[in-house]
Amino acid sequence: MLRNISILFVFNDSSYLYLLRSNLYRILSRSVKVTNNWKLRKLEILKTPAFQEYCVDFKLIIQLVTSIMETKILSKSIGLEHPNVKSVIEIAEEIMSKNKVLNIETLYNVAKKSLKLPRNGLLFIIQFLLNKKILIEGSKFSRETVLSNPTRRGLYNYIRANPGAHFSILRKKALSDESGSSGQLVWHLEMLLNFNYINKIKVGNYTVFLPIEMEVDLGIINFLLRDKINRKIVDLLRTQSSIKNHEIFKFIDEKREQVNYRLKNLISYDLICFKEDLSKEIYLNPNKQEDVINILNNIKIS
Repeated sequence: MLRNISILFVFNDSSYLYLLRSNLYRILSRSVKVTNNWKLRKLEILKTPAFQEYCVDFKLIIQLVTSIMETKILSKSIGLEHPNVKSVIEIAEEIMSKNKVLNIETLYNVAKKSLKLPRNGLLFIIQFLLNKKILIEGSKFSRETVLSNPTRRGLYNYIRANPGAHFSILRKKALSDESGSSGQLVWHLEMLLNFNYINKIKVGNYTVFLPIEMEVDLGIINFLLRDKINRKIVDLLRTQSSIKNHEIFKFIDEKREQVNYRLKNLISYDLICFKEDLSKEIYLNPNKQEDVINILNNIKIS
């Protein structure tokens, strides 16, 4: 019977117990001799040796279904502002404040004793916090306290203000000489990644860092427009409906080979497009024009 538990998950809440009871009775009915006397049949069922095993299985499944139903109800009302969630975070931070890494078993035991919450409810809250990267097992920080380090906080603020920055830029611009080595920069970035403050993507040969809320496509545009020659090309195409690609270097006063290299990149990432004729003219992708203009304006302001 326990093998069929997975079948239950396709039914709605009101169907769980009805299905279980019906299935139990049907199985038990097959285990007794056919008789026309209902009372005798009922007594035979109660005497059946297998009945106790069915009862045990049935009780376990009822507990499982009840747990599922409670979890579904809890998941609809849970959030970081929930008092019990805040209390669990406070307990975790108190454990870590003693220079200890977070152990989930320890957190469960301390919270269970302190908060008097039902087992399933407490386990759900802890799992919720792990899934949201508010807590990470084995860490000495929570998502809130990880920014208490001034270097890490400055690094995060720089990435927010300058999305699309890669490692070399962060090493030069976001850290002072007193902030540490490249190895320490890697450590701070990993902490921000682990706690879902930032994201990293690959653009060509570069690893690029973005605020976690930024879409990857926007991150790529931000990275590409950090380059001065790319900005000149895009700025030119904003004022021209189209232009021959072999003439662009003349307009922006840059070396031809450098411009051609960047044109290939901008075309490969779909920021600029070729006209479908023999003119070999290029133009700014209209689907990305608004994003490009907004990012250019932000770069100029910063």
